Amino acid sequence: MKTTYEQMSRLNSGGLATLPSETGSKGGKVGATSEAKYAESIVRFGSFEVDLESRELRKHGMLVRLEEKPFRILQLLLEQAGRVVTRRALRERLWPDTHVGYDQNLNTAVNKLRELLGDSAQSSRFIETLPRLGYRFIAPVMVPTGSSSLGAKKMIAVLPFENLGGNSEQEYFSDGLTEEMISHLGQIDPRRIGVIARTSAIQYKNTRKSIAEIASELKVGYVLEGSVRCEGDSTRITVQLIEALGQSHLWSASYNRDLRDILSVQADVARQVGRALTLELLPEATAKSPEFDPTAHESYLRGRFYFGQTTEEGLKKAIASFETALSIEPNCARSYSGIADCCGLLSWFGALAPNVAGQKAKASANRAIEIDASLSECHASLALVRFWYEWNWEKAEQEFLRAIELNPSYISAYQWYAAFLNTQGRFDEAQAAQKCARELDPFSLISNMNAAFPFFFSRQYDRAIKQLGAILEQEPRFVPALLQLGRVYVQMKLYAEAIDAFKLALQLSRQQDVLSALAHAYASAGRAEEARIILSEMTNDKIGCYVASPLIARIYLGLDEFETALDWLQKGLEERSHAMVFLKEDPVYDPLRTHPRFSELLKLMGWAS
Repeated sequence: MKTTYEQMSRLNSGGLATLPSETGSKGGKVGATSEAKYAESIVRFGSFEVDLESRELRKHGMLVRLEEKPFRILQLLLEQAGRVVTRRALRERLWPDTHVGYDQNLNTAVNKLRELLGDSAQSSRFIETLPRLGYRFIAPVMVPTGSSSLGAKKMIAVLPFENLGGNSEQEYFSDGLTEEMISHLGQIDPRRIGVIARTSAIQYKNTRKSIAEIASELKVGYVLEGSVRCEGDSTRITVQLIEALGQSHLWSASYNRDLRDILSVQADVARQVGRALTLELLPEATAKSPEFDPTAHESYLRGRFYFGQTTEEGLKKAIASFETALSIEPNCARSYSGIADCCGLLSWFGALAPNVAGQKAKASANRAIEIDASLSECHASLALVRFWYEWNWEKAEQEFLRAIELNPSYISAYQWYAAFLNTQGRFDEAQAAQKCARELDPFSLISNMNAAFPFFFSRQYDRAIKQLGAILEQEPRFVPALLQLGRVYVQMKLYAEAIDAFKLALQLSRQQDVLSALAHAYASAGRAEEARIILSEMTNDKIGCYVASPLIARIYLGLDEFETALDWLQKGLEERSHAMVFLKEDPVYDPLRTHPRFSELLKLMGWAS
């Protein structure tokens, strides 16, 4: 078996003789192939990847910002993994001309490095301190044999399970089984197996394309396809794993089971896939799935089906389904996670006030983690609460990273984390997270649209337009892209184009975001009367739903009524509106950047002015 990684060094093994030195990392060896150069420049330890050529550090594929001195210390330690790197050697390499304050500089740099790695001098996992002598890198270091932004993983696409029963009421079951299979496979061996997300795989439902075409478009080496036939309380599931390159069937199997066994069937199929790919599986105790009542599981699958519709009506139906599942099986962590996500999103639709949505989402997410802290979904749900409603940036990021660590194929964690990074002004990292999401879900309109946000927030408007234009060329009626394109045009003072984009979006959906954006564009274009008509509509007490105060503030910004805009932002702070998370980086607030009241709002939300 050809392994994914070639282990090059172990603790006290004599170092990394094959790693390039600091001065030779750019040139490589004479006559070396591009793959060999890659193997020389990329090294991994734990959940981290270091590119010695570009001087970049990544955790789970996402860029981690590391200053020059800490990075060069890391590089030197990796070059001599398992060996002592003396303080004198570090001084000669990094501070050759410094004679005063060197010790403090070195200690500060090492502490910064340890903090980013989650390491400590008292309990070292990576960097060991030898008092008065130096440091030693003690973790196993590996060099990959191939290259990929997803870490040279075996990539699998799970095609939508075909519903052979002919009953449209069972469609949610086959769709839900597909999603469950994707989730389960993504947790088998996250560092060596990646699974394409459902939203991209679903594009091939009832397709006539060949396996070779599908594999080429999704850039995967393996395809899992199957069918489901439900009759009464029994089900028959047929699956087969196909290697794309040779079009060979690695294995196939059929399962005739009572619905009570459906979760064990999924685990069994996952084990079969693992054997087919000759991967090590999780320990048996970890791989076991809980035995839930089949009726509860059916309700859970129905909830996931409705959640995927991302409409107010769909979210409410999803909550009802999850609650039905919990009334039968109170220890279904995924149902609590689903309720948390639904409550959080309902605030965006105006169906729940943020204080209500945040509290309900928090309670459900915490309960999910109490039941099963090993599930990625539960940590992602809690991260969303920390992000949207608590504005606890540090804990939100911890939960996002934990979710990704538990399941690097959980696309929602990447998408939500990228959104979080954008609001913090960390645009390069947001692009890296979004890239991971797109690789796992290449056909998702929302994933591709989200790739425009780092450009928008960093004021790279031409690049944002290019990204959004490509999406709208594919789907001209995609409301989120129309909304964002209009917002870009407003910042470029192309008001006529912005108004046209917002009007088209409004014809398709009367979302509050769209109404607010149109009114802001009218006001910015000098059409104050039309802006005030929309303003009156959105502030009418009889509107019957929650309207995020920052949306009203934006309209007043367009009208140049800055003090009133700040009043509404203050109200948004008090009601803990989810829309406040954009305050720090959204260009729409640029006219307020120098205002003392705005600076105070940023401080109250945990940001420096």
